[in-house]
Amino acid sequence: MRKSRKRKEFFTICVLALISISILLYFHYTREKFNVPSNLPKVYITCQHNIRRNVYKDCVVEIDYDSTIGKIKIRGVRNYFFPKQEYRLQLSEQKSFLNMRTDDDWILFAMYNDFTGLRIKLCFDLWRSLEPTDATAILPKSEYVNLYINNEYKGLYLLAEKDDRKLFDLDDYQKNTKSSFIFKINSVFNFTNYNEDAWEQNYPDIEEYNLKDKILPDLTSFIEASSDLEFFDPKVGIYSKFDKKNLIDFFIFNHFIYHGDFWNRNIILLRNTSPSKYILIPWDFDASFGQYGELTNHPRSNTSKDINAHNYLFRRLINNRDFMWNSRVRWLELREELWTEDYIMNKLFNYYKDIKESLKISMTVYDLDKKIDRYVDYLIDWIPERLEYCDEYFLHY
Repeated sequence: MRKSRKRKEFFTICVLALISISILLYFHYTREKFNVPSNLPKVYITCQHNIRRNVYKDCVVEIDYDSTIGKIKIRGVRNYFFPKQEYRLQLSEQKSFLNMRTDDDWILFAMYNDFTGLRIKLCFDLWRSLEPTDATAILPKSEYVNLYINNEYKGLYLLAEKDDRKLFDLDDYQKNTKSSFIFKINSVFNFTNYNEDAWEQNYPDIEEYNLKDKILPDLTSFIEASSDLEFFDPKVGIYSKFDKKNLIDFFIFNHFIYHGDFWNRNIILLRNTSPSKYILIPWDFDASFGQYGELTNHPRSNTSKDINAHNYLFRRLINNRDFMWNSRVRWLELREELWTEDYIMNKLFNYYKDIKESLKISMTVYDLDKKIDRYVDYLIDWIPERLEYCDEYFLHY
């Protein structure tokens, strides 16, 4: 009887050991079957539910060996239909990851239409590089990561801070038109004929106080209907409402990166408590630096045509001699002191060195049989020629 019992115990131990080893091997295989490089941080998300677009689902998040409970949902409307989806993370506690801010709200950008894996990150960092000389040049910090969901490799992602009140350091909202706010164009809007459906109010919560329908109609009417004398009046004109340096840098930046599919959408409008001025923040860089997926634009493409057709605010500005002269001065200053070709290209090469192997594997995961080098080479050639074109463009004024 004793021998039989011992045999059963031994058999049970062996079975449990075999199961444990199998589980460990499975997790190791599913995590590493693509031989993902170890130089980038890894994000592991475990979720027992189908991840949806409109509803957060409970999950466990591990970033750089730091685990926490959280919630996850698919981010965006168009992204929902892509094989590689973007995600919002809402953590149960505030955490700092990869030398970014301490927060509980994070974004995972998929970069699905950025075959270089470089353009979106470069846009974020170039706009942020203006902040020492322009306090309005704010965008989230971001870092490249390799993402796993339920131990399945999902590819190369960009982990970023959230574009929210905390990022822009806004005051608590007030229930009046002097309040701080964040609005975003979510469909076509050219700054004429105010359409409430074209804008979303990100802060404050629109259910608590609908601020956009109190501010945007008057602002749109001024942009559309004011005379040139009134529009550029030093006391009551456009620069009394908007931060002038922000308007100049916003134009220069988006002109340089040739921000396609942009001038009538993907714009953030914000303000701190009045009398603070309106500020514009660029967003959504899928179409930038002459590429959008397989589509390309020539480096000497003229942004002015897009602006004149799609954005009445900047149409008025770029047809004003003073605005263009100030834009020229600012561009030459940046080219001399910051945005040199070496500065931009060194950023690009450093990014690519870090992500090259992960990017190739990521493209394989989604059956994107693309020649990555072709798109990267196009970008490497595009930027110097675009800089040369912009130099000529601004020297004209």
